[in-house]
Amino acid sequence: MYYQSSCARQIKRKKGKVWQARVKYKDAQGVWRETSKILPDCNGKKEAKKLAEEWRNELNEASILSPSFNKDKTVSEVIRDYMDYQFQSGELEQSTYHNRIYIFNSYIDPYIGDISFITLDRTSIIAWLTKLNARGLAQGTIGSAFYTVKKTYTYYYELGELTRNPFIGIKPPKPGNARVTHLTKEQMDYFLSCLESERPKFKMACYLAFYAGLRRGEICGLRWRDIDLDLGIISINSAIGIGETKYTKQPKNKSSIRTFPIVPQLLDELRKNIDKPNYFVIGNKTDYLSPNTLSLNFRTFVRKNNIVDAYGKPITLHSLRHNLGAVGITSGMDIASLSKMMGHSSRAMTLDTYGDATKDAMIVATDKLGKGFEK
Repeated sequence: MYYQSSCARQIKRKKGKVWQARVKYKDAQGVWRETSKILPDCNGKKEAKKLAEEWRNELNEASILSPSFNKDKTVSEVIRDYMDYQFQSGELEQSTYHNRIYIFNSYIDPYIGDISFITLDRTSIIAWLTKLNARGLAQGTIGSAFYTVKKTYTYYYELGELTRNPFIGIKPPKPGNARVTHLTKEQMDYFLSCLESERPKFKMACYLAFYAGLRRGEICGLRWRDIDLDLGIISINSAIGIGETKYTKQPKNKSSIRTFPIVPQLLDELRKNIDKPNYFVIGNKTDYLSPNTLSLNFRTFVRKNNIVDAYGKPITLHSLRHNLGAVGITSGMDIASLSKMMGHSSRAMTLDTYGDATKDAMIVATDKLGKGFEK
């Protein structure tokens, strides 16, 4: 898309007149369209025209990165172009982009990939969702595929490249009633007993997930300098991401950067294995372990010992993080502290995820309520 002309004019606002920049362009159908923005603190028409032209140039520079679009492209071609654009512009982090590509290759391209992008209609979308449901896929998986395609159509529709958005009016897949995995007391005891004969670093990795709720990327990115054994605190400042290659990145989101106290069971294990500050806790000194390798080693460990959760399913490394949340709720830990420890964006997320994870949580809550009435 090329922005061909710009202009500036004054418009009335509640607090007086302000200058507005306007830029014109032609959409994919050759229809003239216009976009605008307010120019705050602008002094006079001359400056307004200059700022409007600078904005037009910025838009044209940005459009070079923008995904190309024409009416002859297929759904697959347009979605891939859009995802590549999101990655190149920094909207998608590498590991997220890698995951989107997997969703695209598995659940989008084989079903609707060959359909012309501008002719995809409501009937085709519903037929696609019906086929995904028939495969018995989790609603979360179907939802990820649905929103990947919908977001692409919304982008081009709002840009003016499409005259209609076929996703308008179509309800997204309902999220399933996912049960948060957790381990019973007996299962936790068995899991910890199986770890006793394992290699020290693998055991440490499992302890960091079990007793601190760290994600696998956070475990692999943890260095000894992030742990203060005297104060008994741990800081999560980085993680190892997985894309085409492994790489160091910030944790999952802003709230995932956190510092919290270490429980005694984990603190004792850390003190036994302390090493140089710059060394990774898991890995080979200054060379970190790949999260995929850690997950593979954990699956092997689980199969060897037949370790399952409360629902009889083999546990994953991430199951230990969920178990920590369930234990926190059951033990009566205050939500603010648990949310901080887990690196959640809000207390509501912690409650929604783990509030009904176990029947024991309700028993604890009822017991506290009873004590409240006694007072």
